[in-house]
Amino acid sequence: MSWSRTVLGPLLLVIVALVAVAAGATAGERAPRASLTYVGMTGGATIAAGAREPVRLYAEETGSGRPILLIHGLGASTYTWRNVVPELARRGRVIAVDLKGFGRSDKPFDLAYSPADHARTIVEFIRRRGLDDVTLVGHSFGGAIALLVTLELNRSAPGRVRDLVLIDAPAYRQPSTNFVDLMRMPVLPYALLTLVPPELATWLALDEDQARLMSPRDVLSYAAPFRDAGARHALIATTRQIEPPDFASITAAYATIPQRTLIIWCRDDPTVPLATGQKLARTLKRARLEVLEGCTHVPQDERPDAVNRLLRGFVR
Repeated sequence: MSWSRTVLGPLLLVIVALVAVAAGATAGERAPRASLTYVGMTGGATIAAGAREPVRLYAEETGSGRPILLIHGLGASTYTWRNVVPELARRGRVIAVDLKGFGRSDKPFDLAYSPADHARTIVEFIRRRGLDDVTLVGHSFGGAIALLVTLELNRSAPGRVRDLVLIDAPAYRQPSTNFVDLMRMPVLPYALLTLVPPELATWLALDEDQARLMSPRDVLSYAAPFRDAGARHALIATTRQIEPPDFASITAAYATIPQRTLIIWCRDDPTVPLATGQKLARTLKRARLEVLEGCTHVPQDERPDAVNRLLRGFVR
């Protein structure tokens, strides 16, 4: 992201960096807990994780044929896929899901927001929906979740995952950021994310190229979920646990993944460096890395035509 547009102090810059973190969040009200389905919802699932309260995940579905499951990044939602869903729907049954705590999924005030927790809900979602031979597409944090989901399903249900698309995914340990350090502080992040208007934070967080592509509707859609205190809690709780304690064993297991994998990366990504994508491409058995120019961390927003071209050549 470029910060030449901002006029706020360094602390606010840190805050806004991930409120709209390289992706969108869809507008809409939080769904009531009394109902199993959502008005206008094309498909979802109620997920029970152990003894925890069941969590209902919102999903949007279009197309027919073999399933293609889209998993958004941190702070994002199904809205981040708006430019690629039409293309993918020509090739299969596209299901875009909101992670727990984001978009229109449930946002409980618990601490079950670790990568393992998010992966468990997606695994259960796949099982509840009866998805087989699925292509997993994950952007940023969603790419890391897609890798965890693949590892688990390869162990417990071989054949569920057909292939993978990973977009600027933080698959390896990397230095902490100012934002992560701030989110780990007590009390302060809750106060700051409450005081900063979501629309202002979203607009300021966009770099200049991305901002030129965003309509007022886009900005409002990015910002809308963060009016909900549960969404702010989910962002903070997920960020605080973003690096799993067993990261070394997870990354060591990547070499066991046999699925055909397309890795898409922005050359100038300041959030997850290209070196991560290059390392993934060397480690995964059947991976191909495609590097895009003219984007930072959200190629599906910044270079949608290029992303769609790559998806056309990969998704069968």
